[in-house]
Amino acid sequence: MAELVQRHMESMAEEIEEMRRTKLYTLEETRLILKTRKEFEYKINGVSKNLQDFKEYILYEKVLLKQIHNRRDKNMIAERKSGIEYKILRRIKNLYEIALQRFSNDFSLCLSYFKFCKQSNYINAASVAVQNMIKNCSQNPEVWQVAAAWYANDRNDLNTALKVLNKGLTIHKNSQVLYTEAIKLELSAITSNNNTKETEEMQNKVCKKVETYVRFIWDCINDSNYLIEILNLLESYSFTASVQNLIIDKLLQNYSHIEFVWHTLAQRERRGLHYGASCEEIQRSGETCLSLCFTKYQEGLKKVSSSEKANLWLMYLDCLVETQRENNELPNSVKSDLLKTALEQASSEKYLTEKYYIKWLELVTDEEALNLLEKGTSALPHSIDLWKLHLRYATMTDKNLKVDEVFKRGVDMLKERSLPLWFMYLRYYGLLARDDIIDSIYRKGITQPQEISETLKPKYIEWLALSKGINDARKMYNILANEKPYCKELHATMSKLESTEIDHDYEIWAQIHELACKQFGEEDVDVWINHILFYLHFNKSDNVNEKVQRICREAENTLSPLLQSDFREKYAKALSDQ
Repeated sequence: MAELVQRHMESMAEEIEEMRRTKLYTLEETRLILKTRKEFEYKINGVSKNLQDFKEYILYEKVLLKQIHNRRDKNMIAERKSGIEYKILRRIKNLYEIALQRFSNDFSLCLSYFKFCKQSNYINAASVAVQNMIKNCSQNPEVWQVAAAWYANDRNDLNTALKVLNKGLTIHKNSQVLYTEAIKLELSAITSNNNTKETEEMQNKVCKKVETYVRFIWDCINDSNYLIEILNLLESYSFTASVQNLIIDKLLQNYSHIEFVWHTLAQRERRGLHYGASCEEIQRSGETCLSLCFTKYQEGLKKVSSSEKANLWLMYLDCLVETQRENNELPNSVKSDLLKTALEQASSEKYLTEKYYIKWLELVTDEEALNLLEKGTSALPHSIDLWKLHLRYATMTDKNLKVDEVFKRGVDMLKERSLPLWFMYLRYYGLLARDDIIDSIYRKGITQPQEISETLKPKYIEWLALSKGINDARKMYNILANEKPYCKELHATMSKLESTEIDHDYEIWAQIHELACKQFGEEDVDVWINHILFYLHFNKSDNVNEKVQRICREAENTLSPLLQSDFREKYAKALSDQ
């Protein structure tokens, strides 16, 4: 093995010398290249051959080749360009061939070698690689796809490509990829012909071949989505109208319970591809196409299974909304009426979603909107957006009883998710300047689940301070601050209110910070820092340092060990900012 490696290393001498002489690489760099190659040579020539070693060696040479290319461009070195690169390409090719002698059944290796030969313009080698892939890896459908593409696109040999695909299909009778490629190649026989007009005879011949493939597809592949894929593929070829109708017959016969089938057929009608029509048939008007499209959706809604119906309704409504935005032949009033009728039907059948209840609002008056939202919130009682809209339209009626009723029902339904309704309700009575009702709302709100009360408690004392004065806010704070679940934001808001007073009551203010530390001091560093900053910035008495030190000791004794370092860091910053 050592002698073999040495011979290989000696064969690289001229190449390495050229790298140095042309100043592509320095002496040290070429020594490293030789060292790396020698290590790879020992690996691939050992007793036990490892495919990964070959792949890594090949990858190294490819990277080296790319690096040489980049260095030539950067330094404008053109000398000996073909010589150095050619030797590396030959080495890569030899490495592939040696690896394939031992690992001929490895598809990824075969495919990589084929792509390398194709990219490097080793045409004969690429052809051999394709033949070997077919021979050794025929169990992989991708082999037949790659081989057919080679003959069709690179060798311009359509007949051989089709023979390869047909042979592949005898092995892989349920391969969607191979059927698709075969049909595409058959169709390309028409599109690639540059005569002024395709003969009817040639079109009929291709159409019959495509029909044969389609019949095999529904015998071997039980998949409506794939039939639809083929249908879409044939759509651009008017001479395949008979095959398209054949596929639609099969879809209606076997898959009429699936919503996507009806969506596909409806959209075809919209594009003027009318089921049962021949390519010679006169094009119908845009209005007729839309009418047939809507009819197809409506037909489907009567036939799909209940589990599929919700999706088909959404597709139909999406189509109607899209039609409404388009500049088409239908009058706007007709488009709106069609959409409203569909929305009403979907709502009565309990299939209308939140999105479409909201869309429906654009088509009705404010008076009608309230009734519509009654339907919406009844059908979708957990929709926050619908309850918000319901409450909003209720406030527009100027009837307090209606507003109160909608708010109560919404809160009962949404429970802990009802916070937006509380804000809207407070804003409504705030605009009416009804302080007595606002106070009552807040008192109810603070008894709600934590998701609601935690936000409303601070807002309540803030409102009390502004509307009734600081003393009322203090009284309510003392009540709320000691009720569980405790609210950290309540302490922060009360502290902020105390800071805005002209005459500060430092004793009361300090008690707020002490209570915050007592309730949240085990897991919250900031309450301790805020307490310290209170003395450093505001309550600067003679013994302020002593008080700060006491708070610091309490914090270190109370905080969990994981938070100690965070506290010390923030404490040091607070002192440095003085």
